[in-house]
Amino acid sequence: MELKEKLVSSFIAFENQISIENPFVHSMRTEALTHFETQGFPEKKEEAWKYTSLKKVLKEDFSVFAKIEHALESVSYTHLTLPRAI
Repeated sequence: MELKEKLVSSFIAFENQISIENPFVHSMRTEALTHFETQGFPEKKEEAWKYTSLKKVLKEDFSVFAKIEHALESVSYTHLTLPRAI
């Protein structure tokens, strides 16, 4: 799966997981995703991106969601010694 498709599917999964309390933010996200779906990543043909290479960025395998082993809920903090309040 290409990075573009991965980001789009991750956005859809993210939107399905959260409660949409702010319709303005939700509509802004949806509008941005729709723009990204049609336009994709910028290319050097676009004047503003003419001297910017995205090759390194597009090669990376970014994960939008944290891996389970790095999630806060799965980390044990029992080995830490914290100062006691008196």
